[in-house]
Amino acid sequence: MTDHERGAGPAGDGGAPGAGHGFGMLRPRVRSEAHWAEEQEVIGPGLQAVMLLSRLCVAEADGTEIVDVDGNRVIDFQGAGGVNSIGHAEPRFTTALAQELTRATAGAFGSPARLDMVRVLREFLPEDLDTIQLYSGGTEAVEAALRLAKSVTGKHEFLSFWGGFHGKTMGSLALTAGARSGLGPLPPGYFSAPYANCYHCPFKLRAPECGFACVDHARDVIKENSTGALAAIVVEPVQGRSGNVVPPRGYLAALGEVAREFDALLIADEMMTGFGRTGAAFAYQHEEVRPDVLTVGKGMGGGYPVTGVVASAETMAAAPFSEPSASSSSFGAFPMACRAVAATTSILTEDKLVDNAATRGREMLDQLADLTELAPLVGDVRGAGLALGIELVVDKRTREPAPKSLVQRVYLELLEAGVLVMLGGNTLRLYPPLTVDRAQVETAVGIIRETLIGMEGEG
Repeated sequence: MTDHERGAGPAGDGGAPGAGHGFGMLRPRVRSEAHWAEEQEVIGPGLQAVMLLSRLCVAEADGTEIVDVDGNRVIDFQGAGGVNSIGHAEPRFTTALAQELTRATAGAFGSPARLDMVRVLREFLPEDLDTIQLYSGGTEAVEAALRLAKSVTGKHEFLSFWGGFHGKTMGSLALTAGARSGLGPLPPGYFSAPYANCYHCPFKLRAPECGFACVDHARDVIKENSTGALAAIVVEPVQGRSGNVVPPRGYLAALGEVAREFDALLIADEMMTGFGRTGAAFAYQHEEVRPDVLTVGKGMGGGYPVTGVVASAETMAAAPFSEPSASSSSFGAFPMACRAVAATTSILTEDKLVDNAATRGREMLDQLADLTELAPLVGDVRGAGLALGIELVVDKRTREPAPKSLVQRVYLELLEAGVLVMLGGNTLRLYPPLTVDRAQVETAVGIIRETLIGMEGEG
């Protein structure tokens, strides 16, 4: 029986975590291994590390639950890195897309699907950021945002931050400090500064007494590196790949002030955080700040590949970005993509899932917080809404990161116990669907706690 059929989460009657709930890899994964081996005869290398590590082959998925081809059940708190916002196989979503398949699937002309999307988004998007252009991948949207910033400002330089991730094409890769080894040369005019990662502050200071020394440093980086042509500051309100790093309140607003000082735009990369993931419609709304441009994706399509650039109509009107075909995408605004966005956003609104993300996120943080004392490997627990990070260290005093081999062992132990998570460096990243209920949280958290408390370091 699936989540949707039983009308409740996989937590059952709240018994002990793990096998008592039917989760965990209890059967040999013979079919999964054979399935994986056959796929790899054609699939090229370079897949996501967690996919290569788990070799998970999904037979079906529903709500918060995945069943592999061997019949093993796991709780999906990986959520494809934040994509699975409304749960697997949500009936209203699958019905909407199935119906659209029989109407129109290709072409970016006006369509009932696009009109429905526009009407839904008009109520969901911020009042002062009311225009969207659609794309098919995250890096494509980020590249478009860079072109928009150049069009608005007439300038060409960009500041990004250590630990950030913005994509793998040329401009977005240049923004992604620390993940470019062997991929140069990169385009000129891109420079970076430390992010407000207070657990690993490069200045060895504490917030708020530090007075945002990292922001002062970012200002100095611009002054020393820029030719006077800064087009935008590009920042994630919560850094995803670095382990869901949440900056202290006021950080984004301070960066907005720096952007204004240099007559530049503030671009908030909300690819992971947008559409409710952090307990607000958009993560920047936790602060008193107004970005000029948002990049969005992942959770906005409920699993369908669709992303976007959001800005005011005035900003979007800048040339050459606004000229015919200048900002279009081959697959942007296709009927299926528009229907996916309309259905997902309607469900987020009707079911008050943004509020649920805030509530369930607080519950998870409360239940996981003491792992920093009880679990030998846990150095930090953090999060915003349902984007949480559990950082693994080998020395809590020095905060030395756990090595990759140890992090992978923890990942596999959790998978065997019945919870699928995402990795980011030495951090376990948790992205439950925004539909997750209290019982499902308690079940998953129970498994995570039991696993981590029982684990020691290598050797």
